[in-house]
Amino acid sequence: MFAHVSDDAGVVRAASLVSNISDPGRDGKAGSFGTFAPASASAENSEAWTAFQRAMLAGFGRERVRATYWQNHLCALVASSDNPFSRAAENGAYAKLEGLSSASDIISAVGSLTESDAGLFRLAALELSRVREMYAWDFGSGADNIAALMASPYPGESRRQRVHEALTEEDELVSAAALATYYRSYGAGELEAYDSYYWNGGFVGVESYDPVRPDDLIGLDRQIGALTENMEFLLRGLPAGNVLLYGDAGTGKSSSVKAVAHTFADRGLKLVAIPKARIAELPAVMGAAAGRGLKFMLFIDDLSFEEDESTYKSFKSVIEGGVSSRPDNVVICVTSNRRNIVKEVWKDREDQDDIHIRDNLQEKRSLADRFGLTIVYLAPEKDEYLTIVYELAKKAGLAMSENELRAAALTWEVRHGGRSGRTARQFIDYCVSSKALASEHHMLHE
Repeated sequence: MFAHVSDDAGVVRAASLVSNISDPGRDGKAGSFGTFAPASASAENSEAWTAFQRAMLAGFGRERVRATYWQNHLCALVASSDNPFSRAAENGAYAKLEGLSSASDIISAVGSLTESDAGLFRLAALELSRVREMYAWDFGSGADNIAALMASPYPGESRRQRVHEALTEEDELVSAAALATYYRSYGAGELEAYDSYYWNGGFVGVESYDPVRPDDLIGLDRQIGALTENMEFLLRGLPAGNVLLYGDAGTGKSSSVKAVAHTFADRGLKLVAIPKARIAELPAVMGAAAGRGLKFMLFIDDLSFEEDESTYKSFKSVIEGGVSSRPDNVVICVTSNRRNIVKEVWKDREDQDDIHIRDNLQEKRSLADRFGLTIVYLAPEKDEYLTIVYELAKKAGLAMSENELRAAALTWEVRHGGRSGRTARQFIDYCVSSKALASEHHMLHE
């Protein structure tokens, strides 16, 4: 299950250093390097130490935990492990173990699992005992000792802190149970590290994921509520419909999708953005998602088809009624500025009899009917627009009176494409930045 950890290049180098420099001790516990000085060591060990330090830096990623660089390295290997145990955990095989913190309770619960799942769990716990020993290795101290330095996590709590806590449990059974819960929440293998991906012939993690949350979207409670309910259906294994979010530009369609995806990120929901150019690969995306314990929002943003495009026919077939059916763990979410995603032109009505006109228009309009849930976004009225402005100003801590905001916001929307949530956000961002810059200039000239 976790044999790949021992095979990792950085771990191999660490194990070599342990055997050459440190005495692991007769009690089976890892010994200590003390303060290792490469200059006083043999050339061979000095080179090995340098290679090991480089490996620790090379593998240092965005999901950092409050632990040493060495422990961060092991955390990443364990968290992203793709093996029969992590896959079974992702699919909920060990749901009965969630919340159990004593070895005796875990042993009892494992006894009620299938023979196969119980065997995987015991083998995982056994292999974790070796990983846990390595996790406790002490590489001494010193400012030039990368492995022993404490890492500085990114702002906020890393999900992998739970892996660190699992590997520092007193019992390997408790460690294995905690890891099983982690894999069920965030996934195994390539789908563990990120909440959002884009499809480029495969899943590619999104490093800078839009941090928008439902509370950031003012005046969209009804729309977000409908989308949230649909995704709750998906997460609970109930029938959930594909979703079409359509309406005026800048009204929060895409932001709603990303905000709701954030809400369910720790419950195994992955957002996968699919560019229009890769719509033909939807069957491949759904094939990659099928059988996983995770849930997927396949997100196609700002979709529309011109009248001479035939791709819409294959897309319509994919989202409902095609040869390859949509897996139960997948929902397709599409945003568009118009309900009739396929553009209609006057020639659809020219030089044809009534039957052909009706058939042609019905063919193009029927695409929208393939979505089980349609959510409408309209440009806000003046009072609604100003409410958005006031709320965003409050969240931003903007020191402007309501009268000042009102006058400036109304002038702004006239010059920047009309009223919308996006226009309001851009206005507030401008106000915050301009006031900050003015304050700096004032301080410089005092």
